[in-house]
Amino acid sequence: MKAFPINFKMGNIDLDAIVTSSEDNHKFKVEMVTGEPDPIILRREKTGSWNIENNGGRRISSACFEDIGKAIDEHLKL
Repeated sequence: MKAFPINFKMGNIDLDAIVTSSEDNHKFKVEMVTGEPDPIILRREKTGSWNIENNGGRRISSACFEDIGKAIDEHLKL
C-alpha cells in the first residue's frame, strides 16, 4: 500500500484528499483531509477506465470523479 496527497475541484471548491492505493495500484481509497467517516473507493480497470465502488456518501458529479482519477494518474506517473 502507498499513500499520497491529491488536490481536485468540486465545482468552484478546491479539495485535498489522501489516497491509499492497494491491489497493485488498481484500487484506491480517497479520504478527505477533514476526516469524514465514509471514504470514496475507486477501482481502475485494466482498460484504464474507473469504476466507483463507493461514492463516500457525497453527491459528486462524474466530472469530479474523472478529476480525482486524473489526479491519481498524475501522481502515479512520478
